[in-house]
Amino acid sequence: MSEFEDIRPYHDNEVADALTKLVVDQELTGFLGGWLAPRLNQLFPGIVSAAISMYLKRAIRGVDDIAGFQEIVADYAKKLVRDGSTEFSYEGFDSLEPGKAYLFISNHRDIAGDSMLLDYALYLNNLETVRIAIGDNLVQRDFATSLMRLNKGFFIKRSVEGAKKAYAALIQASGYIRHSIQTGHSIWIAQSEGRSKNGLDVTDPAIIKMFVLADRKKPLPDVIRSLNIVPLSISYEFDPCDTLKATELGKIEREGEYEKPPGEDLLSLVRGLNGQKGKVILRLGKQLDGDFESVDEVAAEIDRQIISNLQLFPVNYWALSKLDEPEYQSLSHLVPTIEKKELLALTQRLKSCPPEYRSYWLKMYANPVLNRERVLNAKSGTSGVSD
Repeated sequence: MSEFEDIRPYHDNEVADALTKLVVDQELTGFLGGWLAPRLNQLFPGIVSAAISMYLKRAIRGVDDIAGFQEIVADYAKKLVRDGSTEFSYEGFDSLEPGKAYLFISNHRDIAGDSMLLDYALYLNNLETVRIAIGDNLVQRDFATSLMRLNKGFFIKRSVEGAKKAYAALIQASGYIRHSIQTGHSIWIAQSEGRSKNGLDVTDPAIIKMFVLADRKKPLPDVIRSLNIVPLSISYEFDPCDTLKATELGKIEREGEYEKPPGEDLLSLVRGLNGQKGKVILRLGKQLDGDFESVDEVAAEIDRQIISNLQLFPVNYWALSKLDEPEYQSLSHLVPTIEKKELLALTQRLKSCPPEYRSYWLKMYANPVLNRERVLNAKSGTSGVSD
């Protein structure tokens, strides 16, 4: 499909060449050296880079298609889950039909971790992995682009300028999503642009508008049904990037803007993947199959399912109890008894955040409780889900 050439993932016949270039990419080996062996890399960058290149060459030997590359990714995901979480569980995956393509829409807390965990859960259930929607604003380096395309990533052009070009980019993305579902390839996309840094998971109706652009002449309910939309809730007990996010939120509120230092997205990606998350729980909702009258109704139903299926942890209630604002104090009766050992651990974690940004840190963890109560107290209406 030529109209998707500049946004699609790699095809199988492009994998070997892409990998051959990647393993000798000095920017990639330099980045890995700085991450894996920072001190040694400062002293002997050339030696470290050469050693990493040799290791990568051995690791990819015989890999010549996407499935082979994703076997390597699966081994890496297994290690990350084992080392970075105390528990990993997934629910609702037994309801998925093998061979059927779905459009998974989830809350978004981690740049790479969210889609990786979904892929890993699908892999463990012997189901096909997903094509991953990525904003091109996140692609700052060529090696990152190649790695994403090797892992079934496709790009949504958010950096284009001008209304006509932006609209054309949305139509292209919409067409690619429709084409993928029709040809048996599942998709993962976040419920809104960018990660939720404040813990308030909300579906942007603009995402739904993008979905329907490729079939904008058809009735909305028919388009939604044809996409096989399944909401996904991803719950992390702890966010490895919580201090980074709190700092960004604090600076935006106090200074009116936040200018990311070069490479911060890659730092967040690495920290998010490797950092300790505690318990991690994925829950699938039910496929949307209602007579929706507007994209706002679709977004509201996705919100209802995602927020209802999120797992709340002691840290969420503890953070709520530490905030003085009335909206948080009004829910203080929900705070359970927390053991002294856990209280000490939570206090120490909060202290790792600079004092001036701790209120943002606390709200990040407390806001999912507010969101849950908002959903539970909302007036019931047509659910719009299949039985």
